[in-house]
Amino acid sequence: KDILGGSYPPGSRFPSEREIAAKYGISRATARETVKSLSQLGLLATRPQSGSVVSDYETEASLDLLIHIMKHREVDTGIILPLMEFRKVVEVHAAGSAAEKAGEDDIAPLDEIVSREREAGITPEDMTTCDYELHLALVRLSGNLVIKLVFNSFRPVYRMYTELFFGLSGAIETTVEQHGRLVDAIRSKDADAARRVMAEALDYGERRVREALGIGAGR
Repeated sequence: KDILGGSYPPGSRFPSEREIAAKYGISRATARETVKSLSQLGLLATRPQSGSVVSDYETEASLDLLIHIMKHREVDTGIILPLMEFRKVVEVHAAGSAAEKAGEDDIAPLDEIVSREREAGITPEDMTTCDYELHLALVRLSGNLVIKLVFNSFRPVYRMYTELFFGLSGAIETTVEQHGRLVDAIRSKDADAARRVMAEALDYGERRVREALGIGAGR
């Protein structure tokens, strides 16, 4: 968090194992493993006899760093907002591909999810589960392996901010209506309509989350 937050800017010397152990209250052995892990994630470059230097993670790090952040939920708006923007890129595409490729047998599971969403008194937690299942189903139907694997890594953070979203007034009702239209578009194999509805749903979600977090409107 300190590296990503700029406390240790790129090119600066990273504390020694002894300094790390003292600052963060951990053992020297844990500090040694920490440096090793940060190096593997592309956050540090270890130089013989010179200690560790902070790398420019924007040019050196890979998807491994993002997955680590998601797994450990070390997230703030600096991660949540770019994630929502990224979802609009990949999931709008996935929705169109799903509409083109879905067969008759693929529609029933989508209908079942929307039916559960329409049950009276559904909780934000249960709606979060349904929402994730629907989006995951569409990503899988798209047939794009890379999108599927990346989407899988989003799950911890996905649940965190969608539970916040579904706790907002009117969010569940609006999303259920959007999901109904989305599944209808896929049933009709209308890829353009599926993309439009997905974009509308994700734009709506981003706007409401921004409002809840007190962040200015996006594009």
